[in-house]
Amino acid sequence: FKEYCKLIFALIYSGIILKIIVSVGIAMLLWILGYYLHFLPVPKPEIYQYIALILIAVVQPSGIFWLIKRNYNSNNHLTELLDIYITSHEFNISGKTFYTELVWENIFKVEEKKNYFLVYLNTLSAIIISKNDLKNTEVIELKNILSTIPNIPVQLITKL
Repeated sequence: FKEYCKLIFALIYSGIILKIIVSVGIAMLLWILGYYLHFLPVPKPEIYQYIALILIAVVQPSGIFWLIKRNYNSNNHLTELLDIYITSHEFNISGKTFYTELVWENIFKVEEKKNYFLVYLNTLSAIIISKNDLKNTEVIELKNILSTIPNIPVQLITKL
């Protein structure tokens, strides 16, 4: 769960909107600290600055964590050991309770992250392949296959 949670938080907070929201939260924190510690010449914070800071620093991350935990606990596929078979034509994934076979032309996009490959089925749903579960040669082989797939956006960290 910890690994999944870190990945989802990183994906969520990599968006521009949340970066702006976090920046506003940091500005509110600096304003409040600057006023009370007398290191910034700012007016006394109003109640809405405190409310905004609490919403951004506490409520939002707590809500996101709760949604991640609920999703993780309600989806057996996330906790199962997976068998993955990938060729330049298809993508097969099976677990204890399911089997999925996809052709690459039905894949939305593929992204490589530091510790994962994300195979997006649409803009909101992705199959997560952990690099920790792959041998070095399998990571290289997967990158080779992904770099040859036509008509699908593939974002690899290092191009081959």
